[in-house]
Amino acid sequence: MKKSVKTAIGAVIVLAAVAAAGSRVSHNLHKPAPPPRTVPAALGDISVSVQEVGAVQPVDKVDVRSKVAGRILVMPIEAGQTVHAGQLIAMVDRTLLDPQIQQTQAQLDQAKARLTQAESSYQLQLAQTKWAIEQAVAGLATAKAHLASVAAGARPQEVAQQKQALARAQIALDDAVRTQARKQALVVKGFVSQSEADTSQVALDTARSNVAAAQEALSLTQAGPRAEDVNDARVGVHAAEVQLATARANALQDAVRKSDIDQARGNVQQIAGNLSQLEVQVGDTKISAPVSGIVLKKYRQPGEIVQSATTGFSDAQSIVATLGSRLEVQVGINEVDVAKIRVGAPVTIAVDAAPGVAFAGTVTEIAPASTNAFADTSTASATTSISKFSVRIAFQKYDARIRPGMSANVTILSDQRKHVVVVPLEVTPFTGNTGKVQVLNAAGKPEDRTVTLGLRDDTRVEVKTGLGAGDKVIVPAPSVERRTIDISGGPDGG
Repeated sequence: MKKSVKTAIGAVIVLAAVAAAGSRVSHNLHKPAPPPRTVPAALGDISVSVQEVGAVQPVDKVDVRSKVAGRILVMPIEAGQTVHAGQLIAMVDRTLLDPQIQQTQAQLDQAKARLTQAESSYQLQLAQTKWAIEQAVAGLATAKAHLASVAAGARPQEVAQQKQALARAQIALDDAVRTQARKQALVVKGFVSQSEADTSQVALDTARSNVAAAQEALSLTQAGPRAEDVNDARVGVHAAEVQLATARANALQDAVRKSDIDQARGNVQQIAGNLSQLEVQVGDTKISAPVSGIVLKKYRQPGEIVQSATTGFSDAQSIVATLGSRLEVQVGINEVDVAKIRVGAPVTIAVDAAPGVAFAGTVTEIAPASTNAFADTSTASATTSISKFSVRIAFQKYDARIRPGMSANVTILSDQRKHVVVVPLEVTPFTGNTGKVQVLNAAGKPEDRTVTLGLRDDTRVEVKTGLGAGDKVIVPAPSVERRTIDISGGPDGG
């Protein structure tokens, strides 16, 4: 009996529950559907950008090397310091060069003295050679004239002169004979002394001797030149010719003296060149900044030895410091985004050293090939890694807070539209740049609109045609299958 009662009560409860459920279903079926969710089409600006993290690097990086070897005395720079072109970077000890300069200067002075002496000797030799040749030429002319005179014999004028001399001697003899006769007669008479007669006798003897000499001279003149005189004259001519030949041969020595000058001058030039090189090395002991920039790294300290970059040592042994100038950001952009950027595109740069500050930049270079374009494709990493392209971004204005090696967050503006109609991406459930959306009309009823889309960012899309500002666009219900939206951009940026 108790069991029957319990069964009846349970049945009543089940029937009551079924009745209540049926009542709720009937109520829901007659409840009006909720209005669709809408979003307004609005005027606004839209842009597409590429964001990436890069590093600040110097455009120009210069290794400052020492041209001379030695110990560094001073190095008044520090890493991170800004230096100007020509500013002192380091000073190398020159004490080993000074004695070489003094010795070379002494050698140069001696070489110049030898050159002066060689030039003076050459000029003296030229004068002596000229005088000797002139003397030899004159002597030869005299010898030839004497030979011609001897060989030609006496001239008629000379014969006439000899005859005249003989006649004068004969006259003098005749006069002496008469005088002697008178003197002798007077001696006999006692009018003159015997000494006077002797004197007249001497005059007579002299007159006779003069006549004999004049006759001999006339005979020799009329007989012509003697063979031995002609031979003597010819010997004189030959001797004069030999002397002239010797003088001219000695003139050949002038060329030797001239070569001595050339050799001495070459020696002076060589030593002067050595001295100039040493003086250049002395100047090179002062290492100056070749360009303006920032000291990226300081490799040496005062007291350390630096090697010369011109004597075959490795670069590391001669580098004193590295300078950098014209900072830029170098960033790798993946192959999907690199097509969205262009040279000249504006860039916003942020660095941790200046929080909240946006630095302006410009894309200056986009690499034509990816960083792994020439990698070994046989390795797995080369075939599966994402290709990236190196992009260089220049700062529009230098700021002292920016230092080489800093990381930089860059935002590269790809394209933008201003004062255009934009809607959220969720209202455009289709692929491509054209499609249909639903809009609530003035009566509050949905109606279809064909739209053309333009530029897209991560959340919004530009509507080029089909919608106006203020239109209420119906958001598709979640149950509607959403198709993938292409946000990579088209020819016009959308």
